[in-house]
This record gives sequence, C-alpha cells and structure tokens, in this order.
Amino acid sequence: MRSGGIYNKKFMKQFIANRNEVIQGPSPRVLEVLKNFKPEHANLYLEDYYHSILIPKISEIFGIPEEQIITSYGEEDFFRTIFDEIDPKKDSVLTHSFHYAYYKKYLDCKSVALNTFEMREENESFVFDIENCIQQYQKTKPKILLLTSPNNPTGNSISAEELEKLLKNITAKILVVVDEAYWGFDERYDQKTFLSLLDRYPNLVFLRSFSKLYALAGLRIGFALCGSNVKNILKYQNRYLGLSRILEEVAIAALESDDYYKKLSMEVVGDRKSFINELRNFKNFQPFSSKANFVLVRIANNDIAERLRNALQKEEVVVCKFVDDNFLRVSVGEKKLTGKFLKLLERIDRMF
Repeated sequence: MRSGGIYNKKFMKQFIANRNEVIQGPSPRVLEVLKNFKPEHANLYLEDYYHSILIPKISEIFGIPEEQIITSYGEEDFFRTIFDEIDPKKDSVLTHSFHYAYYKKYLDCKSVALNTFEMREENESFVFDIENCIQQYQKTKPKILLLTSPNNPTGNSISAEELEKLLKNITAKILVVVDEAYWGFDERYDQKTFLSLLDRYPNLVFLRSFSKLYALAGLRIGFALCGSNVKNILKYQNRYLGLSRILEEVAIAALESDDYYKKLSMEVVGDRKSFINELRNFKNFQPFSSKANFVLVRIANNDIAERLRNALQKEEVVVCKFVDDNFLRVSVGEKKLTGKFLKLLERIDRMF
C-alpha cells in the first residue's frame, strides 16, 4: 500500500471496506500538506472576505470561470444546498430508478417527492432510458433533474450525446445536476466534450468529489462546475469566510498530484476488469459493466444470497454491500481484497 495500509487488525475485528473508499490512500504530496500544516493557517481566516485559494486552482485545471465554481464540504453539503431550495408543497425531484440511497433519505426528511424514470439492462450493463426520462420530465415537471454518472449502484454512465438530448428537451429554469462522484475511473471519459456543455446550457452543473479518486473521503471536500445561471437558480451566496483552510490546501495538493492519481486510476480500472472477467465464469453471480470503482453483481437466488451473508460474518475484510436480496455492490481497486473475495464467491458458486 502507498500511504498507510488497509486496516489495523489490532484495533478492528472486521474492516468494512464496502463504501467505495480508495483504500490505497492519497498522494504523498497530500500527506505532506497534512503533516506540515502551518499553525497560523489554523487560527486565522483566509485573506479578505469571499476568498478561496482552491477555486482559482479548479478554474485553471478545468477551464471553468471562477464565478461558476462552488466548493463544498463533500457533495452532501452541495446536495443540502440544492434540496433545501425546494418547496415540498409544489416542487419535486426526478432521478433514475436505481439511485444513490441518500437522495431519497434526505428528500423524505424534507417531505419532497422523488420521482424516477426507467433504467434497463442492455449488453451486460444498465443504461438510462432517455426517452422515458423525457416523458417523466414532461409528466412531473420537476424542479431538479438529478443524474448520477457513473451511477451508484449500477456503475453505468451517461454519454455526452444522451445528456445533451435531455438538456434540449428541458426548460432552462430546471436545474440539471450530474453527480460525478465516481469521476476518474472511466478511461474513455471525454471531459472536454462534457464540460463544453456548460457553455451552452446555463442550468447544468457537474458535481465532483475528492472522496473517491483522490482518496480523501474522511476530509469531506467537493466542488461543482456550474453553468452561468446555476447560482441564480439556487440563490447561492459565496462563502463569506471561505471553506476550511486545511481542506483547501489538501485539495490543491491532490489536484497537483496528477501522475499519482492517473496511476491509481489505472490500478483500480485494471482490478475492476479482472474482477468482472473472472466473475463471468461463475454460474450464480452475474457482474455488470462499470465505470466506477465498484461492480454491481446479480445473485441467482435467495439461498445463495443467504449463504453469502452468513459467510461474510466470518470475513476480516468486507468489500461488498447488499443493494437488495438480488443485487450486490462490490468495491474494487485493491487486488488482494478482490482476489480473496472472488475465492469466497467461487466456493459458494460450486455449492449450487
């Protein structure tokens, strides 16, 4: 492991590694920033008001004007911002049928309706049903269209062409949010094409996180790349006294560690491909294609699922999470762990 190892057996009876954290750890440059953080940066605010040292760096790297960038304490902080703008008496959110559980949990607390459009299986992958999305948009008239790409838990992503088709059929008053928390694990992702959509669609926003690719889940850093009207739609005010200084310095160090994270991404992608290819030889576990650092797996029946649940109680490291009785989401990226988990699945597969 690069920067600290997987887990400490002395303090943990069972290590739960099923939330798709990148357990290889952040870059050495990030660790240096944490180690050498200046005391005066802890007791003093950033210079001036509405100031950020991170936003100019994001602007430079991604080519987005500074005024169209929002930083947040993880993506969850940004979601709270957009969801809290919704009037539960008249507004709703539209997303896809398989979606990140947090969306519904938070909106339920706010008594906001969450409507869904269909997804379908196609060529060992899930895909978004774009036509059904347009139909559901016309039917429900949501305030927010929320797309997760790559999607949690299915692992599939939306193409730039599909996204633009949706944008062309949606009024500019509707906020279109593309949650890209799992950005960075798709070797074919065309960032230039996606970000160019921001120039043509002022209601579009891409969310990014430092939790996954950058291996900083515990520090809670996120940012949004916005179309020119997003802040107006949200009635957003920039942070008066800025984001946490140490978080900004850490995030900059991560963004400046490109070689490290490219290598880490290749490692995750390689392990994902290997895991999927191996699992396709099994009778009772069906993997789906993925662009994230996890793989969705269908389990053949409830008896097999129950056998797996019992077996997992004895494992030192748990890399999977049951989405429901029929589906399992497996965190990938570290060959020793996925290799051990494959052996467990193979033993169960042979029993049936």
